[in-house]
Amino acid sequence: MTQNNNLYAGKWHGKQYYFGFHSDLHVDPDDHEIGARCDEKDLVSLLRLVEADFAQTDCKGHPGYTSWFSRTPGASVAPGIIKEPLKEWRAATQKLGLPLHCHYSGIYDKAAGIKHPDWCIRDKSGNLVNSPGWYGPEGAGDKMCPRSPYVDELMIPQLIEVIDKFQVDGFWIDGDIWAMDMCYCDRCRQAFKEKTGIAEPPTDSSDPNWSAWWNFNRESFEEYVTHYCEVLHEYKPGILVASNWLQGLRSPGKPAIPTDWISGDALGDGNDPIGGVDVPRIDARFISTRGKPWDLMLWCFYGAFRDTTTMKPVEMLQQQAATIVALGGNLQTCDNPFIGLRSGQLAPWRLKHLAKLAEFAKQRQELCQDTTTVPQIAVLHSEHHFRAIQKNTNLFFGVDVTATRGAALALLESQYGVDILDEWALLPSLSDYPVVIAPEQDYMSDEMVGALKDYVKAGGKLLVSGADALKRFSTEFLGVSQGELAEGAIYNVQTGAESVQIKSATWRLVDVTTAKGLGTVGKTPLLTEQLLPNPSATLNQVGNGKVAYIPFNVFREFDRTRYPLVRAFVQQVLQALVGSLDIVVKAPSCVDVILRRKDGKLIVHLINQSDCKTHEIPRVGPIAISIKLAQKPKRVERVFEEKDLKWEYNDSGVLKVEIPNLYIHSAIVVE
Repeated sequence: MTQNNNLYAGKWHGKQYYFGFHSDLHVDPDDHEIGARCDEKDLVSLLRLVEADFAQTDCKGHPGYTSWFSRTPGASVAPGIIKEPLKEWRAATQKLGLPLHCHYSGIYDKAAGIKHPDWCIRDKSGNLVNSPGWYGPEGAGDKMCPRSPYVDELMIPQLIEVIDKFQVDGFWIDGDIWAMDMCYCDRCRQAFKEKTGIAEPPTDSSDPNWSAWWNFNRESFEEYVTHYCEVLHEYKPGILVASNWLQGLRSPGKPAIPTDWISGDALGDGNDPIGGVDVPRIDARFISTRGKPWDLMLWCFYGAFRDTTTMKPVEMLQQQAATIVALGGNLQTCDNPFIGLRSGQLAPWRLKHLAKLAEFAKQRQELCQDTTTVPQIAVLHSEHHFRAIQKNTNLFFGVDVTATRGAALALLESQYGVDILDEWALLPSLSDYPVVIAPEQDYMSDEMVGALKDYVKAGGKLLVSGADALKRFSTEFLGVSQGELAEGAIYNVQTGAESVQIKSATWRLVDVTTAKGLGTVGKTPLLTEQLLPNPSATLNQVGNGKVAYIPFNVFREFDRTRYPLVRAFVQQVLQALVGSLDIVVKAPSCVDVILRRKDGKLIVHLINQSDCKTHEIPRVGPIAISIKLAQKPKRVERVFEEKDLKWEYNDSGVLKVEIPNLYIHSAIVVE
């Protein structure tokens, strides 16, 4: 895949630093034994036990208290420090030859908010923003304005202090983009006015200036991260910095902010609070296109925001890890027994548990590192669209990625090879993809629209969805009439001998001109009565290529419901648009496919995404794979699980592979 070169591409320690162990703590004033059970000798044996290649540990969490005796003016030092854990971690990792990173909470700092309310983010009413769940008096601010003195007077001095005192190798800045709320303090109001000429920032998302205000806050945050990265890089060349979840799915666009690697803790989301498979499988497919070193961090426990925590079964962690490593990422795991062990002591049985995850990842390292994608279907996640539609006051939680995620999930459950790319990544590699999906991306740039039209004329196959896609691509290009808009409509669309009810905020009832109608729209589930004259989708020949149009929010609906019949409808449209691709996998809908290439080898990864919340992952199968090849392969083998497979290369130039079942993750390697 072609990548732009005019950005900060980041750095990493080296290929051998592949599996990381993160020990979380978030110390607060109620802790009274910090470091009491933390010493170099124990850490050496425990880090060996978990097979860590790099390590991360606490220096300041969200309560804002340091776990070392910070001498930075204004520092909040936890009163319960018996011994500085960082000193022991540094000694142990130096003895083992491992890089050591520090976990430091950035925007989110309750102690700084108590001392400096003038540094805090303020809401539209001028009130301090306060988030429940961590130490601190009610009503005190706990999120730092990125334009405040906080970054220069406390954050950067403390990070430099840690570098000098403990010679750490990097920082994983937590509580950053996900803690960033829109700030109405006087500093931000004045800067917004100077930058945009708008006298007052809007307080309601229906205001026409809302997008300008939202993006001003995004840019303020990005300037803050850029600033601390540049200062640290200048102070200690070679220091590595990541900002948790920055440059991931919820912050698309050219990844030029000078972080060294991209990372995020894949704890789950609103639909998946215990941290199942969907976050890694969606976010990793986007992060892997950023052109930077990257990892995802798996929480080895669930229940962190309840009154108890417990360890996840190792099979669940392996299932989550499979997507990350198959896409070429590094892997971290995070342990934090929030209740009980506050002395720095680690539980050996938990590390033995995680050693099985390390073994799983490292068995796959040689084949999975340094691979490139085999382009099949690109899902467009336009940064221009993303930045135009946001209505939430937070830059991470609640941002709208629904259509992108719904499209990716529908395709994955249909066994397509899927990459998620923003405009920055897709434009230079557009011609590499046989198929592109633009899922309800109503505000993509004019450049992207023009490139997609040229792509189709040259032979590409494009699927666009949403009522307003017609405005972006024209009636002539889509081969349909202007049609009528139905607001908040619920109609039925046929899926063979069945139909499915779909709700869409807007639904364009079009007639075909040059396009071919695909399917029907019905007022009821009946297949032959009360049908509208309008098609549920269309297919138009443009030049040497084709464009399919679904005139309603099908992918938002799939993300909301995950109804199999909605997926079946998408499959019907894709079959009409695409026909047969060079690689076709027939498997149960719970099997994800990842297509990669390395050293001339084609690698077809198969990952069982069966619901892991039951803690028991059933074997699934059989699975059949067809691959068009110019000549008979030298070798076809199955790796990582059972070796059993059948294969043949027929006279039509097609390799056919069959495996009886899949447990968690296996790969077919073709040479």
